[in-house]
Amino acid sequence: MKALMFTMTCGEGHNMIAKALSDQFEERGIQTKTVQLLGHNEKSMNRENKMFLWTCKHIPHIYDFIWRKLCKSNRKTISNIFKQAIPYMAENIEAFKPDIIICTHLYASNNLTYMKKHNMIDKKIIIGTIMHDYCLCPYWQLSTGVDYIFQPYTNTTQALINKGFHAEQIKTFGLPIRIDRKNKNLLSNPDNNLQKLKSSNKFKVLIIAGGNGLGNTLKLLESILNKNLDVEIIIINGKNKKNYNKIQQYIEKQGVLNVVNLGFVDNILDYMSCADTIITRCGASTISEIFTKGKPFIAREKMILNEKITKKMFMDNGCALGLNKVTDAGDRVEKLMNNPELYKSMAENVKEFSRPNAASDIVEFLIKECEKRK
Repeated sequence: MKALMFTMTCGEGHNMIAKALSDQFEERGIQTKTVQLLGHNEKSMNRENKMFLWTCKHIPHIYDFIWRKLCKSNRKTISNIFKQAIPYMAENIEAFKPDIIICTHLYASNNLTYMKKHNMIDKKIIIGTIMHDYCLCPYWQLSTGVDYIFQPYTNTTQALINKGFHAEQIKTFGLPIRIDRKNKNLLSNPDNNLQKLKSSNKFKVLIIAGGNGLGNTLKLLESILNKNLDVEIIIINGKNKKNYNKIQQYIEKQGVLNVVNLGFVDNILDYMSCADTIITRCGASTISEIFTKGKPFIAREKMILNEKITKKMFMDNGCALGLNKVTDAGDRVEKLMNNPELYKSMAENVKEFSRPNAASDIVEFLIKECEKRK
């Protein structure tokens, strides 16, 4: 048995989903391969990723406008830039000969729906796609030809049916998350940091800037420090070395002793376990990881629309506090610190959404379905 993953780099979340699933297949002795959707054209792949990240950082309101407009449309054809990837996908499918194909981005499942309709794929192949957010992005109506769509939570079931999916296609297993791995930090010594943090009884705040380090982390840090709270603060800047250096210069100049400043880490779940709360954007993968650790979180300001929808959902469900502006951070941390009953209640609410075995459950389900077809 073989499993082929089609992923797409627009942020690191989709790649992390692919890695989590790939690990689970390989643990069961199943050969896997992961392919970038636009891997046939590295220039296009890099351009799409840079455009997405630049939009998130500089013009989220334009992203929101386009997102809303696309959601209202009922487009029936694939965008040309992604349709051009079909021969590359077909080439990989023919060469690898998978029994199972999983898409971690809807553009890949859009293409596979087209390919299936035009008899370009062996009908014995099981095709699954991961719904990579807690809300419905545009163009899912173009992915209805897959065998199964795996949603993080039940809140999007009716929306998927409205897009043309049948109830039996929709499965709710949660969002696959990465597994803790041996740590590799580019800019610090996290093993020592973790030991010190675990031995501290102080309230610990983890600030995550995402894999690409988006957001004004310095102003957020200043907001917390200005409150003179008895806390430990951990900042993970991802691949943003500029942000890391800016924070490092600040804490050295100010003589700040309660801040651990890190670059990229691949054992982020260890830091989530150590923290009491996490300040983050609302990417679905990160939120799902936080929930497996049972932690209330604080949602950032100035996010793109799908992240705003996720933020509202989890604030309404008592899992998160939200920032309206970056300078609110200190107030939100203080509120969680000084209200143990609120903190306990939020931690209980988080449990409703925790799906720590999502990757394993999805893989087991697909293997069984594949065996039925043989």
